[in-house]
Amino acid sequence: MKIKICLLSLGIFLSINAVSQDDDYGVPSAESKPKKEKSEFAERLFFGGGLGLAFGDYLVVNVNPQVGYRLKDWLGAGVGVDYNYIGNSIYKFQTFGPTLFTRAKAWEKVLGQVELTQVFVSEQFEGQTYKYNFPACLAGIGYQEGDEDGGFFIMLLYDVIQDPKSPFVYPVFRAGFSIGF
Repeated sequence: MKIKICLLSLGIFLSINAVSQDDDYGVPSAESKPKKEKSEFAERLFFGGGLGLAFGDYLVVNVNPQVGYRLKDWLGAGVGVDYNYIGNSIYKFQTFGPTLFTRAKAWEKVLGQVELTQVFVSEQFEGQTYKYNFPACLAGIGYQEGDEDGGFFIMLLYDVIQDPKSPFVYPVFRAGFSIGF
């Protein structure tokens, strides 16, 4: 049931059509110089993600690139991947997962996000390897500083599925950068 609710939420966000209007109807002004312009598709793309690295008893690495498309000025959807590694000489834990996400600006700097992912896990401990996977639907709120030229964000996300195989402690705190949203 939780997966159906998450898919329905994601579907509602993705079903909104993007509409654009050109005030000058493509007629160049006398003052404009011909220049090569980006396509509207390219102008509406945004990029971002996060990187993490920590040293200590364990080495921790996180890579989370994302690319999205602004459906409206306040709404975007996209894809990404998430990779995590935690390990030392005795224990290694890796996750990898493709993601689909929808991000909306509730106010100028306040974001909401729904993210659906399938997480693939590999654990190694004392010569044994364990592999499994589980679904996750992260939903939450965040804060973004900056503008379309670039900025950073922080988010607090909660997994509404709560699969028993999930080793993660919730809520999830995420920080990263964004260009174009």
